[in-house]
Amino acid sequence: MKLELKIDIDELNYAQAIRALLPYIKKEDLPIPDMVKNAAGTPGVLENFLKFIPKDKQDEMLLKAFEQNKVRIIAKAHKMADKADIDLVISDISLKEQTDDVVVIN
Repeated sequence: MKLELKIDIDELNYAQAIRALLPYIKKEDLPIPDMVKNAAGTPGVLENFLKFIPKDKQDEMLLKAFEQNKVRIIAKAHKMADKADIDLVISDISLKEQTDDVVVIN
């Protein structure tokens, strides 16, 4: 049997997401200055940097980093499941932008 888990995310704090992903991805895959990456753990650094990046570019940056590092993310998920004594094999993960076209009928 194969199961699929789908999670829709409406709001995301990009600074928190980047901080959470940094230990599991190659830092060079994030298109942000090295100075910002190295200080990412310091409160406010990522938040201040991201203020100057348009939302669509933040989306693009996160999607690219996720895609380039999904093998590492799957490996980390397997380790977490193993630590929790859960037998599990993740065959794939994906992250994609979802655009909802809303039609309003009067």
